[in-house]
Amino acid sequence: MAPTGTASTALPAEAQALEKYFVLDKARLNEIVGGFRREFEDGLKNFGRDTAMIPSYCLNVPNGTEVGTFLALDLGGTNLRVCEVKLTGNHDFSVKQQKYKVSEALKHGDAKDLFDYIAESVDAFMTEVGTENGEDEAVHLGFTFSFPVEQTALDKGKLLTWTKGFACKNAIGHDVVKLLQDSLDAKHIKVKCSALVNDTVGTLLSRSYQSGPALIGAIFGTGTNGAYIDKTETIEKLGKEAIAESVKGGPDAGEYMVINTEWGAIDNGRHVLPVSPFDNKLDRESINPRKQAFEKMVSGMYLGEIVRNMLLYLIDFSVLFDGHSSEAMNTHYGLDTALVSEIEAAKSDDQVVNVLTKELGITEEFIKPADVQIVKWACRMVTMRAASLSACALAAVVLHTGHAQSKGGDETVDIGMDGSVAEFLPFFEERMRAALRLILGDEGEKRISMGLAKDGSGVGAALCALQAKKAEDANVHPVSKKMDALVP
Repeated sequence: MAPTGTASTALPAEAQALEKYFVLDKARLNEIVGGFRREFEDGLKNFGRDTAMIPSYCLNVPNGTEVGTFLALDLGGTNLRVCEVKLTGNHDFSVKQQKYKVSEALKHGDAKDLFDYIAESVDAFMTEVGTENGEDEAVHLGFTFSFPVEQTALDKGKLLTWTKGFACKNAIGHDVVKLLQDSLDAKHIKVKCSALVNDTVGTLLSRSYQSGPALIGAIFGTGTNGAYIDKTETIEKLGKEAIAESVKGGPDAGEYMVINTEWGAIDNGRHVLPVSPFDNKLDRESINPRKQAFEKMVSGMYLGEIVRNMLLYLIDFSVLFDGHSSEAMNTHYGLDTALVSEIEAAKSDDQVVNVLTKELGITEEFIKPADVQIVKWACRMVTMRAASLSACALAAVVLHTGHAQSKGGDETVDIGMDGSVAEFLPFFEERMRAALRLILGDEGEKRISMGLAKDGSGVGAALCALQAKKAEDANVHPVSKKMDALVP
């Protein structure tokens, strides 16, 4: 279903009245994109903004010929993933990995306990896998840290805030690379954390390694964020001298850089986003009220909860399930986004009824055919809006970098994506493209190629560790002219 349309007259009036929060026409989409662009530009000029526009100090995009063996860490959710990544050239790689559970106690305890656990997990993995390194040579590790940091070098970054259910003490304001390296050193583990990588930066690098230069790396999963390639001169808050010093490559160094937008926090001031009462309820009950406004409308952690809030609202009006609810429906986060995907993918109404009865505990006798249509409608509204808003973020980057108009020929704009929403939510790309056609026009949308970046967080972190090792060996940060094609 395209992100346009009128109220569905077969629905109860109480449901029809909600569509204004979810159905976004061309004018509304362009208003949102304009607001996003203003926040991007403000974040490039000023520190301390919600949309932080963080310089990654990653100056290269790979071309697929890179080789080497590196470790990669991925921390960003329920599991910690430790990988050994072998880059074999010819756009190919292999990965060995192990996942380690991050307990709720670690998520909410002291930062030292968390980073000690990470170091112990790395040690256990190296013992099990048999990672090789020279007698006196530390293995280089890229650390995918999927939380907002203010990065000051490829291997330095202070945590700005926790997201995704983490709330460790004594971490905010501290350099997370140093926290990890201190734990590694204390346990005499011969690993050097040489690159701090946001998962979106990793996704962009992984996509470039596998498929050729990408402009954007985007995560649509438990959370959402995006990274893109821009001229460093646009990062006005750094200043020319600071850029030259940071990249240590002379007066022409750092012409281009990957920028981590931290777009999950875009429009925290709620100037352009279509905020509904259900979004307000979700935000008010979250662990970070008034933060990550965009993320709370588009990411997998929250979509099911928005649907649950909508359905409860309609239950309270007795227009759904004859006013009957269930324990799961009355439980905070009791409707998982995976169930929304299952309902969206259902081939028959009977499959939807099965989800409602087996997974959500709704008594079957209270489920009328009209109720099934309302549930399907609610899921469609929430997921369609998520896809449309995701398109707004992508379009804002495309417009900001000057790629809205073709420079001639068969130029394409490539976007690498990762995350459970991008991979598993039905119709996600189709609905994004419908919104992109409204924003960029038919020709602009056709020039955009999208694809999943296989293991962006692992392979991307390894590629950043490779950059760091090369820079260390040469005592200089290399600059890739391959970015010329990506920035006008």
